[in-house]
Amino acid sequence: MMIQYLENLLHAMRPAFSRTATFRWFVVVCVGFVVRTDTFGVSSIVRALSLPPESYLGLLHFFHSTAWTVEGLLALWWRRLLEEDLGYRVGDRLVLVADHTKIPKDGRKMPAVTTLHQDSETASKPGFFRGHHWGCVSLLISSGNQYCAAPLWAAIHQGLEQVGGRDTPSGTLSTRIVTMARTIAHTLHRKAYLVLDAFFAVGPVFQEASNELQGESNVIHILTRAKKNIVAYLPCTRTRKPSRGRPRKYGKKLRLMQLFDSASRLAQFHSAETSVYEKKETIRYLTLTLLWKPTKGLIRFFLFETSRGRMILMTSDLTLDPLVALHLYCRRVTIETMFDMLKNILGGMAYHFWSKFLKPTSRRPTRNDRPLPTSSRPKQTRNTFTAIEKFVNVQLLVLGFLQVLAVRFPLHIWSQSRCWLRTYSSDTPSPFVTRTALTNVIRGNLHAFRKNRITQLILDKQDSSMNPALQRKVG
Repeated sequence: MMIQYLENLLHAMRPAFSRTATFRWFVVVCVGFVVRTDTFGVSSIVRALSLPPESYLGLLHFFHSTAWTVEGLLALWWRRLLEEDLGYRVGDRLVLVADHTKIPKDGRKMPAVTTLHQDSETASKPGFFRGHHWGCVSLLISSGNQYCAAPLWAAIHQGLEQVGGRDTPSGTLSTRIVTMARTIAHTLHRKAYLVLDAFFAVGPVFQEASNELQGESNVIHILTRAKKNIVAYLPCTRTRKPSRGRPRKYGKKLRLMQLFDSASRLAQFHSAETSVYEKKETIRYLTLTLLWKPTKGLIRFFLFETSRGRMILMTSDLTLDPLVALHLYCRRVTIETMFDMLKNILGGMAYHFWSKFLKPTSRRPTRNDRPLPTSSRPKQTRNTFTAIEKFVNVQLLVLGFLQVLAVRFPLHIWSQSRCWLRTYSSDTPSPFVTRTALTNVIRGNLHAFRKNRITQLILDKQDSSMNPALQRKVG
């Protein structure tokens, strides 16, 4: 049954909590995120599960608790997801998909809020706004002919100097994503491809991925889309009679976008029929292994001409097949779908944590070179910052649970969802349908008083007499 499988998934997270009471609150929070009908922060869990009002403080304490950490919880989730054997593989490598997302936040006392610039083609946000800059890494999983991004880890990547701490990550916005991916690969003892967009087509990203990890190099191979003004060089051909000085390394300079119209390169293009964003078509492609100055080494470039236009991909794996590279990059859109599910279906970014020890700042966008206001109690402000990351990562965990349940119990979910859809896009239910079905099952169990660990735990929390310690704390 689906509910027993969910219990097993939740119980697999038990070692991350040093206290039983904290784990019980974790189960309540996960169930509350599934069944809630609004996204007004932590209080929505109280309303969704009909908990007593004093439970609100208990929920806040859960996210601020030191009895568990984000890293410890997520490491268990990564291993469990690997045991499920749903990850898409290319050879012996997993496929990780990563990207950034910017969330508007106008809290005057919310830590790590900075001025952000919206550079994507969207009209939903102004050009400059105040908010949090998140970086997220996901695992590409497959079920039949359907692909989705199972979330692994999310972290705030900007404004960290305000909260400080010994574990504050170094590097730039682009390299911190690679550091997260390397940590995941090291924890799982697996090699992986990291698929990124053109924002990450910079030298430090490839250099960070090429650094040795635990004595083993190339744990992470980068696959990203190149910028349109990308320039590379042919290896220099050495003459028989060497000249004085250091030998030349770089040969002829090539502007790769101009090679599509080059008459000398026209015969070198190959044709093949493949799937481009789930549509079969015939494409033309050219593979080149060239020197790239930002890395001072060889990079493999793929030039594709499709019905959607011209595209250049680049990778640190010099043996990667061009059609496999195109297939992987077309799956990068799955993380955009994951962000949409997280924001609009689960409300995972609707958090309202703030610190009273921070000086209030203006809601108007300002220059980021100005120092952020310091906290009168840095430790408590750091705890508030950690609570924000805990809130979002638990939501990611819930989304991952829904994706696993959708793969394992598709027929049961379709029968229990009882929701009308105009079209059925695939055999595997979406997280929205899975959440609807799971909500119906949980509420049905609560009304019928069916005995299982999740139902009994929620019933205990609904009865305020079962929490005398919490009542004394509130009093």
